[in-house]
Amino acid sequence: MGQRRGSSALAVVVLLLPAVMLLSRCQNGAAQSSPRCGADDVVALRGFSLVLDAPVAGWPAAPDDNCCAWPGVICGGAGGAVVVGVVLPNRTLRGKVSASLTDLTALQVLNLSGNALRGGLPTGILRLSLLEALDISSNALAGRLSRSLLLPAIRVFNVSYNAFDGTLPVLPGAVNLTAYDASGNDFEGPVDAASFCSSSPGLQILRLSMNRLSGDFPAGFAQCRSLTELSLDGNGITGALPDDLFAVTSLQYLTLHTNSLSGEISPRGLRNLTALVSLDLSFNAFSGALPEVFDALAGTLQELSAPSNMLIGGLPATLSLCVHLHTLNLRNNSLAGAIDIDFHAVSGLVYLDLGVNRFTGQIPESLPECGGMTALSLGRNLLTGEIPPSFAAFESLAFLSLTGNGFSNVTSALMILQRLPNLTSLVLTKNFHGVEVMPEAGIDGFSSIEVLVIANCELSGRIPSWIAGLRRLKVLDVSWNKLVGAIPPFLGELDRLFYLDISNNSLQGEIPETLTRMPALITGGGSGDSEDTTVQDFPFFIRRNASASGRQYNHVNSFPPSLMLERNNLTGGVPPALGALARVHIVDLSWNGLSGPIPPELSGMMSLESLDLSRNALSGAIPPSLTRLSFLSRFVVAYNNLSGEVPVGGQFSTFSGADFAGNPFLCGIHVARRCESVQGADGGATGSSSRRSRAASAGVVAAICVGTALLLAAGLAATWRAWSRLRQEDNNACRVAADDDDSAAVVSSSTLVLLFPDEGGDSNGACVSEDPNANPTAQKQAAAEVSSHTQHGR
Repeated sequence: MGQRRGSSALAVVVLLLPAVMLLSRCQNGAAQSSPRCGADDVVALRGFSLVLDAPVAGWPAAPDDNCCAWPGVICGGAGGAVVVGVVLPNRTLRGKVSASLTDLTALQVLNLSGNALRGGLPTGILRLSLLEALDISSNALAGRLSRSLLLPAIRVFNVSYNAFDGTLPVLPGAVNLTAYDASGNDFEGPVDAASFCSSSPGLQILRLSMNRLSGDFPAGFAQCRSLTELSLDGNGITGALPDDLFAVTSLQYLTLHTNSLSGEISPRGLRNLTALVSLDLSFNAFSGALPEVFDALAGTLQELSAPSNMLIGGLPATLSLCVHLHTLNLRNNSLAGAIDIDFHAVSGLVYLDLGVNRFTGQIPESLPECGGMTALSLGRNLLTGEIPPSFAAFESLAFLSLTGNGFSNVTSALMILQRLPNLTSLVLTKNFHGVEVMPEAGIDGFSSIEVLVIANCELSGRIPSWIAGLRRLKVLDVSWNKLVGAIPPFLGELDRLFYLDISNNSLQGEIPETLTRMPALITGGGSGDSEDTTVQDFPFFIRRNASASGRQYNHVNSFPPSLMLERNNLTGGVPPALGALARVHIVDLSWNGLSGPIPPELSGMMSLESLDLSRNALSGAIPPSLTRLSFLSRFVVAYNNLSGEVPVGGQFSTFSGADFAGNPFLCGIHVARRCESVQGADGGATGSSSRRSRAASAGVVAAICVGTALLLAAGLAATWRAWSRLRQEDNNACRVAADDDDSAAVVSSSTLVLLFPDEGGDSNGACVSEDPNANPTAQKQAAAEVSSHTQHGR
């Protein structure tokens, strides 16, 4: 989120200020006296450099050289000839940290952050009596740090984003410590807040994010009277927030997301935090209503994030008093009532997510008063009515999700929204139910659109021709509608389109040749496009059926390049030219009426991970060339008329019998029929024995053919009736699937893929897999990844 980036940047300045001031003093002293460092310091530095996989760039090999002139070495002290700083961040250093650094007894600053250092940290470094700033963050250092370190002069202690484990080290006697960051490691056990605060009463920044910390939320932070930032996110901390936390009235940034915290949010306690700028309670189990206390925070609060909790009630009226608020995220709770925020009063909002709640009524006309808003999600509520005409004033809006409500008049909605000049992502899934038609005329805007999703809306009509003008389009999903006609060839001519889902409609005809020439699926130009204007902090979630895993994508450009045409009425053959799509990852042509052979040219799709050709009328052998697809993890050809031996080799040994079911003439691996002899190029058995037996068995073969023909005729009729009935049931059920509570336990075998923003919540839909927001483990992993990138951005 934009606000998180802002607060992180401020924290960086606070964290590094003492070190910057110290380096400035050292450099001034060095410049004035042009010192020459001592021999012992040269030996210590050379010892550090020689242990690395490659020497430090710019450090000369001459043993008598003046180390005060080496890059990253700061001299100071008496006469300016003593090494007091080693500052080598982001220098691609690799190897272990030499214990020779402990011989730099006058060292005040050690910054080795952002390298690839490994192994343990020499204990002596943690006992340098003059060390004021230690930053070894973002390396691969491991092992345990001493429980009690001896760094009496330390001001900044940053060991974040390594692999240290054991209990958190404390710094007894570190009375000058202002910033402590141990995020992104494997520290475990409870947090000893009392020890931190008693040892360092002037502590301002405490970051313990993304570890394995556990136990109830610690009491004792009340002693940290100067604490401005407390980050405990991404751990396993439980229980309610203690009263003494709210005594830390200096707190500006409180980040507790992705734990197992519970209980109600104390109105009296929260009212005390009058300096609060950012409050993040996301992904916990807080309950009750949001308290009416935001009048006390009105002058400072900029970010309020509490998605994926169990909050109830309405929106506090006092939220409208927070004139500096620019991020409000309350997604995936049970909040209800009207959205009655005074958007004129909070016109600085840039990020608003109220999705997956129970809000009712219509969209407030005043919402576009937030002229700088870039991301808006109201998805999965109970909102009704039409998109207000005032939405045309959203000049900055880039991401808009209104999925899963009861909005009507798709024509009006698109005519209004096409005027938004910066709109890159539009998700309108599961609205406009009733007798509505996909509009064909009057749409000529959407000049910036990259993601267009109008899925599961029961829209009739055709795929509209105005989509041909969306030259920046990367993702198009109009699946699960009632669209008819042929697949328009212009879809294959959109240069950046790399994710196309037009499945579960009633499209007819053959697969257009242009789809075999899609530039972004041949060269990867769409998914790998460096020009990325989408809102990166609004993650998307591709939901699959209950038997498959859903995936979350924080960047639209990281979607799997896909071509999904399943569950239509397509005829003709599988185009051999599809093999030219070297960058495609997913191809699904199942549940159509395709016939003819599987082209061996499909082996040209070298990036292919999933190929589904099931439920068609394909015939002939499975091409052995497909074994060359080294990334293929899913291959389904069930219920066709394929024959011959299932190829052996490559990924084919990993597939299951179900992937080949319903092909009575297949044999070999995964099939309960042995191949009695190897088939020749002409389809007949090879060898002299087969030639001798051919004449003898001719009569038997003829009889079998006649019998088989009769059986097939009866079987095909029964299969067609069953398939038609199943297809109708599937369509009726899954058109309200994806995130509808009433569609549970239906169509468990569906291969549905629907595209949604990451709306959180339950997974009660029959065609829906579990959502990361509903699964604590998956939820924590997803949040951890996002938090990791955020912390690195600090």
